[in-house]
Amino acid sequence: MKRYLQQEPLIVQQVETSQWLLPVHTHDFYELILIGKGSGYHIINDNRFPYTAGDVYFLGPSDHHSFSVVEKTQFCFLTFTDAYLSGLVNVKNTVWKRIKTYSLHTTQGFTGSLVNNVTDQQHLNALLSILLSEQKSPRQLSSPIVDALMSVMLSLVERQISQQQLKSIQTLTPSADLVPSIIAYICQHIMQPESLRIEQLADVFHYSPGHLSALFKQQVGESLQHYIIQYKLKLVEKRLRLSTLTVSQIADEFGFTDICHLNKLFKRYYQHTPMVYRRVRV
Repeated sequence: MKRYLQQEPLIVQQVETSQWLLPVHTHDFYELILIGKGSGYHIINDNRFPYTAGDVYFLGPSDHHSFSVVEKTQFCFLTFTDAYLSGLVNVKNTVWKRIKTYSLHTTQGFTGSLVNNVTDQQHLNALLSILLSEQKSPRQLSSPIVDALMSVMLSLVERQISQQQLKSIQTLTPSADLVPSIIAYICQHIMQPESLRIEQLADVFHYSPGHLSALFKQQVGESLQHYIIQYKLKLVEKRLRLSTLTVSQIADEFGFTDICHLNKLFKRYYQHTPMVYRRVRV
């Protein structure tokens, strides 16, 4: 599968086309795609969704996708690196963490366009119009105005992500519905170890720690702690294959005590330390 790389911190492109020419591909950057007009299908992670004017898509390095254009479409692509987003002063750390977490497992909950609220679509289009205007000016694309516009756009995107995730973790009393809610909560907070402590989970879902643990193990067949560790290590493995982050950065990102802690757990499940695994598999 074709993989595209990007050196520039931020690239903004607007394209109008009747035919999608790129193959199914992945990339080493993050991408926000806004549909200005037209219709067709977005094929992402082997799922096919119809798109139309106003739709918004967010993709991370772990996603693969392409488009099938039915009606001539105006695409706007905002592609940016991890370093660029981490450096935006006006983007709170929690906002960027949520966006990165979402990009790690869109295949689990992706339902098409990220933004369905008409008002938010209008706000994004207005911000995009100013951003495109700034791009055409003699100033560089990395100007403070552009950074401020990107910060606001990403905050709007993060709000939509949070609203979607809140819908998926509504606490339901029947135990049959409890496990999907717990798993959705784990996905949302996988980079926040304190939120995944059994006491915190019990408080969120209104069960005693012992009762919650017993229900989860009964339905899933493994303990909550074991599930969280395996899920976190699966995301670490994906980071090792698809990002250029150091092992130390990955350990910090997922809240491991230190590299030794990550090395010990990772080797238990993957037979290699993260550094050796990356050298062998990448």
